[in-house]
Amino acid sequence: MSLKRFFTSGFICLLFLLSGSALAFQNAQSELLSTPKKSLHTFLHWQQTGHLDLSKAALTMKMLEGTDEERIELATELKKVLDARGLLVEYENVPNTRNYVDSLSGLQQYILFDELPEIYLTKTNDEWVFSKATIEQIPELYRDTFSSLVEAVVGELPASLKQDWFGIQIWQYIAVFCWLLLGLIFRKVFEFILENYIHKLAKKTAFTWDDDLIDGIDKPSGFIFMMFFWLATFTNLQLSVTVNHYLSLILEIAVSVGFIWLFYNLSDVFSKYLGVLTSKTETKLDDQLVPLIRKTLRFFVLVMGVILILQNNGYNVASLIAGLGIGGLAVALAARDTLANFFGSVTIFVDKPFRIGDWIKVAGVEGTVEEVGFRSTRIRTFYNSLVSVPNSNISNNEVDNLGLREYRRLLTTLNLTYSTSPEQMEAFVEGIKAIVKSNSHFRQDFYEVHFNAFGAHSLDVMVYVFFKVPDWSTELQQKHNFFLEVLKLAKEVGVEFAFPTQTLHVDSFHKDEPRQVGEPRTEEELAASVTEYGPNGSKSNPDGLRIFKDGKEVDFGSGK
Repeated sequence: MSLKRFFTSGFICLLFLLSGSALAFQNAQSELLSTPKKSLHTFLHWQQTGHLDLSKAALTMKMLEGTDEERIELATELKKVLDARGLLVEYENVPNTRNYVDSLSGLQQYILFDELPEIYLTKTNDEWVFSKATIEQIPELYRDTFSSLVEAVVGELPASLKQDWFGIQIWQYIAVFCWLLLGLIFRKVFEFILENYIHKLAKKTAFTWDDDLIDGIDKPSGFIFMMFFWLATFTNLQLSVTVNHYLSLILEIAVSVGFIWLFYNLSDVFSKYLGVLTSKTETKLDDQLVPLIRKTLRFFVLVMGVILILQNNGYNVASLIAGLGIGGLAVALAARDTLANFFGSVTIFVDKPFRIGDWIKVAGVEGTVEEVGFRSTRIRTFYNSLVSVPNSNISNNEVDNLGLREYRRLLTTLNLTYSTSPEQMEAFVEGIKAIVKSNSHFRQDFYEVHFNAFGAHSLDVMVYVFFKVPDWSTELQQKHNFFLEVLKLAKEVGVEFAFPTQTLHVDSFHKDEPRQVGEPRTEEELAASVTEYGPNGSKSNPDGLRIFKDGKEVDFGSGK
């Protein structure tokens, strides 16, 4: 073989080896971008400390028509944005097929995060790289994520403040402290403005509901303002992606809790306003509904708040509710008493056996109704204790509503001594009737006052009257006044009230003959006396004794 042919063959082999190496290198690069999963791994893996190779990470920015340095800068900025926003990549959920097609759009593209739909991979020349739209959005996302002022300050910090301490740079510890302090200061300033300016303006208005509104939103609004500040600025701390992920999660939940707190207080303000409106109506049914509406609103706010928090954190609330439906029967059986009490409350509102403020007796409890709830009715007893009676017990028991009485009865017996004459007895009875007639708080169309019985130690007068009074306190006062009038009458008429006594009478016998009572009378004389009390007798008075004034009978009977 000639020397010329030898060199020619060697040159051809060298070209073949070089072209093969270039092709192998190109194939190796293509393999790094062959699927969405591998492309995303290439972008993230080669930007990690310990195996830093930004040129490989920049391969995902091939759609940028620029230099390698520009591609590296874009890859670095996008990585910082994702880390600062706490967006963790779950590799097991990323598709690892070359020909992946998005089910919604029908295109060969993969959106990394639902929170950033503008950041997505697309298949170009059999490689998965970041789209042109993504590349155009990266600078704007970077400016939205990081403050230029903070970037400038961090760039001027000395190297001593950039040293790591437990994986966090020293300047970041200082930044976290200042960040927390600023949030607290802004909250206090916000609450100060509400309290000293907005609240003062509200006090100048003629109505009071705006004062209650400011009081209700004061604290929760300040809390929400502070949480929004922290949520909007935590990316400038430039912490690790894991820390930022959980920090953003906590702050988002805190914002939701703040809104739950706000609407919870607003439900109280609304209920208080309803209470003012219902107090102006004649019926008390709406007064009973106000506490129920307040509790319903509170429950609704809490439930909707929990659903919102779960939904925002990736939980499928619909499937959760469906799952709860599977155990619905067991829950219903376990909560049958609660359901019975709920339907008992419905029965109370429909049947209306009592109202708030009524004096009732039910299930062995007596007192004034203070509140009717979903589960129980609260009754303030006369010992000032508060008793909660299950609504199912109320609906299944007799309810004695003493508060709905139109009249309040007084039944008593007045005991007079046996020394009372018939004329005094009649005058006393008619005097009590006169007292009833003169008092407008007594029922005038029906009352009974009569000499009713010969008691063991007294002559008994029954008094059966009714007071027409609005409440128990007025009843006691009128009873007091009535008894004072009776005492004055007794003194005026000259009768005495009897009390239990025993008289020991020792009869005397003289020659075995009993003691003579009264003057001795013959049988004919006794018969004549008895006859005088018979029909047309001179002493007969079947209609009772009468007393007269100026020739007219004194009669204060009911209906006269």
